[in-house]
Amino acid sequence: MSGTRRSPYPDAAPDWMVGVEPVRVLDLGSGSGAFAEMLHRRGHEVFGLDRHLDAVASLPERLGTRLHVVGQVESLPYLSCNFDVVTASQTLHRFAPGLALTEIARVLRPGGHLAVAYNTRDDTVPWVRRLIALMQQADPDAMKGDYGVESLDAIAESSYFVDLERRNFRNWVPITRAGLLAMVDRRPSMAGLDQGARANVLREVGALYDSSARAPEPLMLPFQASCWRATVDHAGLVLDEDTDALEIHL
Repeated sequence: MSGTRRSPYPDAAPDWMVGVEPVRVLDLGSGSGAFAEMLHRRGHEVFGLDRHLDAVASLPERLGTRLHVVGQVESLPYLSCNFDVVTASQTLHRFAPGLALTEIARVLRPGGHLAVAYNTRDDTVPWVRRLIALMQQADPDAMKGDYGVESLDAIAESSYFVDLERRNFRNWVPITRAGLLAMVDRRPSMAGLDQGARANVLREVGALYDSSARAPEPLMLPFQASCWRATVDHAGLVLDEDTDALEIHL
């Protein structure tokens, strides 16, 4: 069953983010566990954390381990200096940056790093540009792309992380005609259209798919897997060896 699941990123992305040698990883906001599973398959010891009980309850079956907990990133339930890498796949923007980054720095071992990934839309393919133009007729702000990427600014400005670097990976995602129509119809702007306008947008999207796809193969929706990593800097954190805790100077 797991072999049929689509990976959220191309294989090169997690290898660059985490490394190829097995390490201990904390995956923040694991959700369904798609990214955590990619890391687990590569031999990493993966701890999943999510605020939703249902998500965490599904992780043992998917990963075959019981290292996962319900918790808040702003108050991580782990000892200090416990992980080699902390990952956030499509989730960093959900956390309060000031609290989250100090907690992430605290649980990282000296020399460890934070790795972040977002799938951002790739507009270099002609049919995608036509789709965007079509959607923006109904909503000028539709499909702007780069959702969540602004959260990386907090890492760049944080005193707890240094050497922030980025690498992009092309990520092709197959999508059927029904899948494309459903993706468009889920847009918040579609709910604000009257029935006739909504039907017209969906009809034009369907026509775009039919003219671009080579049946029976699905269209390949191009995304860019944008990945970042930054090394923890404990210079501003003082380890109290008696209490096994980090004193954080604000």
